[in-house]
Amino acid sequence: MVHRQYKVGTFKHKLFTMGQKWIDGLLIILILVEFSNSSNSCGPGIYSSGRTSPIGEIFIEYNSSTPLEILCILNPNHDQLQKVSSDYAADGNKSELLSHRIRFYRNDERMPEQYVSIINSTTAQLRVLNPPASSDVYKCVVCLDKNNHFVEPSKSFGTSINNTLQKNIVNTVESHPSDSHDSHDDCIGVCLNNVFVGYKPFNITNFSCISNNWESLTCNWTKPENPIKTNYKIYFRLPGRSFSRSIFNCPTDSDIKNNTCYWDLSTTPLYRQSYEYYYFTIAGHNALGKSSTSIRFHHYANIIPAAPKIISMVDQTESSVELSWSLGTMSFYSHGLIYKIQYESQWNSNPEHLNSIFVSHNSKPQSTTNQTTSVQVDNLTFNVTGLEYPFTVYVFCIYVRTALSVGDDKWSAPCCIHAETKPTIPKRPPRTDIGSFEYVISPSDKSKRDIVIYWQTIEDYEKCGESFEYIAYYIHTTADKQITTYRSDKTEKNYAKFNSLSTSIGYEFIVISYNKEGSSMECSRVYVPSESDTLHKPESFKKNVFDKQGIFELSWKSADSQKLSTENKLDYYTLFWCEKDLINPLQCNGYMNWVHVPISVSRYNTTVFDKMEKYIFAISVNSAKPMRNGFDNLKASSSGMVWESFNDNVKNVWVSVIGSTFVGLSWKVYCDDKTGLVVGYHIFYCPIIIDISIPLCREPMTAKTVSEVHQNDCKGSILVSGLRPHTLYLIAIAIVTSSGETINFDTNIKTLSGPILK
Repeated sequence: MVHRQYKVGTFKHKLFTMGQKWIDGLLIILILVEFSNSSNSCGPGIYSSGRTSPIGEIFIEYNSSTPLEILCILNPNHDQLQKVSSDYAADGNKSELLSHRIRFYRNDERMPEQYVSIINSTTAQLRVLNPPASSDVYKCVVCLDKNNHFVEPSKSFGTSINNTLQKNIVNTVESHPSDSHDSHDDCIGVCLNNVFVGYKPFNITNFSCISNNWESLTCNWTKPENPIKTNYKIYFRLPGRSFSRSIFNCPTDSDIKNNTCYWDLSTTPLYRQSYEYYYFTIAGHNALGKSSTSIRFHHYANIIPAAPKIISMVDQTESSVELSWSLGTMSFYSHGLIYKIQYESQWNSNPEHLNSIFVSHNSKPQSTTNQTTSVQVDNLTFNVTGLEYPFTVYVFCIYVRTALSVGDDKWSAPCCIHAETKPTIPKRPPRTDIGSFEYVISPSDKSKRDIVIYWQTIEDYEKCGESFEYIAYYIHTTADKQITTYRSDKTEKNYAKFNSLSTSIGYEFIVISYNKEGSSMECSRVYVPSESDTLHKPESFKKNVFDKQGIFELSWKSADSQKLSTENKLDYYTLFWCEKDLINPLQCNGYMNWVHVPISVSRYNTTVFDKMEKYIFAISVNSAKPMRNGFDNLKASSSGMVWESFNDNVKNVWVSVIGSTFVGLSWKVYCDDKTGLVVGYHIFYCPIIIDISIPLCREPMTAKTVSEVHQNDCKGSILVSGLRPHTLYLIAIAIVTSSGETINFDTNIKTLSGPILK
């Protein structure tokens, strides 16, 4: 079925608009005149060379077996056609039919002759059985020349066609139509049709409505593609007798123009807050028919509240924070709200994992932290309990949605606040091991020794307060039963040093964590036996690097079994690794860790997932007796820590030359297939503090490299220059092997240089 539509009052304007779309290069002259008798013209008020039938817009349903049929009917009384007919008659071509000159175009393409048939002397028909779904302009023209041939329009006409049409419209008012065309034109425009091949209105898709904070309602939908212009309008009715027959539309024409509609409390009709359901109808209409989509819309399930306001911290403890907030408009909503409180601490290493608590006005709260919760509806406060970290900044974010909404897309935006839990005493003391100590006997008084106690630092989140520190001490009972506490002479990040203690007494050292709130409830203990009870130290402890990925092989000689209790199967080694001190690489001053290995083992592989040059290693051998109960029953013993050394790798180190500002060193290296091929040496040296028993650098170490290696006898030598006269230096040697760098310091040459001679 062909549908026609034509508006006479605007025809001049529409014809001009359609003329602008005609084929580039085809010069068509449409002469507009005040012409009352238009039965043979393109439309009322148009003086043209003919007309089409049907006139105006044509609508066809795609794939409906309805062909596109357009008749192009020439007006033989038109001035130009009469003149051409007279010329043909004068030339003896009276049998020539004007309809043979009719051509059809679709947009800028000429329709093939197979679709065109001659009806009579002045009429031709275009017939397309199954036109494609599209929106096109079909044009009918008559093209004549003196040689009776169709003339293809020149491409140069494309830019002048619109100018010509404009000029002709102006000339309509100012002159006679016979004066308004050019004599050199070969083609005459007859008429045109806008042809729409499409579909009846489809139902709309992707319909959705959202209430913004229960203050307005916005609906959106997707209009299906259709070559035929289709308008959609939205209507709704409300449940109940009073509204069941009342139909409300969109306050504006945004539903037709933009496929959306908006209602609030000021529109007409206004937004109806108090109805849980709306019944929407989306009506579609075009030239081929109508459609209707009915939707039952759950209003209260599609409200997105505004973010809560005025969030504040009412109170806090070391494990809880009480929050307060308000809602604004949503506080009048009486059908149930659910709050989601999400929080994370400053120690959270995984921002994708947040703790969540769900609180409902109408049901028991649900919490991912398994805590008991409650909400006070009047002033909207909630106490978040069970927080893990005291003295910690938390970020709390509160979301709200209606109890009837479904899915995670209906939560409000969050309102967030930073809050800090109160401080408390440290959670625990640092960890220690039975062998996490070392001592050095005084060279001037063999009955005295300096003892260093090591521990593993606690995590920052366990410190729980300001002014955190570690405190190490021991308790001494005098002959008159007086108990005295002695603090360490020096305390660093992970060790404490006690000076000039007796070699004949065993000491139990106590380490606690302390902050402004007090000390940890528990303590760690390290027992350092008397020298006579101390186990022999493991020998030849060294480190080899397997690759650059932090894999180490630690090896040592078996301990002296004479001081181990052969009947006790609990004897074992402890292997330590620790971050180096930045100033003194021989000193551990970072995070320490350890592992226990059986007494039968003398080789152990370990992996450190960090830069391997940051770590130094140590070993202790331990004889663990049953659990001791109190200070008077300390039976366990240990050798204490032995740091990785170079003793078995570097042999026969000697001073080859010495001066006021230089010293020459030579050495022989023990080489085997375990160490790997020696490819170089690193020499480290620094001036040391003289008045202490353990050599410590008083400034950062200087490093030099020896790349010349004697492969046959594994010897090395270097001249260290730029030294200060009369200064004591600590000098250490590190091997660089083919498998990596192994930094092993030779303790036999720590005071090698002595005072430099002038």
